[in-house]
Amino acid sequence: MQSVRAGLLASAMACGAIVAATAGPAVASPAGAQAVRGPAAHSVVLVNQPARLVCAGHRFTAGVWFQRTSGGSDRYRVAVSGPRHRRFFYRAGKAPSARWRLWRVLAGRAGKYRTVYSGHRPGSSAWTRYVAVTRARRCYDR
Repeated sequence: MQSVRAGLLASAMACGAIVAATAGPAVASPAGAQAVRGPAAHSVVLVNQPARLVCAGHRFTAGVWFQRTSGGSDRYRVAVSGPRHRRFFYRAGKAPSARWRLWRVLAGRAGKYRTVYSGHRPGSSAWTRYVAVTRARRCYDR
C-alpha cells in the first residue's frame, strides 16, 4: 500500500498538481491532482497547479475540484494578480464534485503572475491560502 501511495505521489508531482487543504489517503484525481495524507479523512478542494513558465500572450490554467469523502467545506476562492501587482482575475464559490472547474487565464505581458487559492481546512472556518507563481517571458518563434 505504501509503495502504491509513493507511486501516486510521484506521478501526481510530475503532473504539477497540489492540494489546498490536508486530506485523507493519497488519491490521484482525473486531472492529476492528488491528496496528501493528513490528520483525518475529510473532504478537500483539490486545486490545479498552474504552469511555472509560459510565454507572454499565452494562457495558463487555474482550477478547482471538490473531492467528497465524508463532509467538509467545498468553498473556494481563486485570485490571480499580474506583473503590476493588481488582481485581474477572481472567482469564488462551491467547487463541483463531478468534474474540474477550469479557467484559462491570459498572461498578457512578461512578468510574474501569482495565483492564490483559498479554502477551509477541515473543522475550521478560517481561510487557508496556497500561492502558485507563474512566470511569463517573451518567446520568439523562429
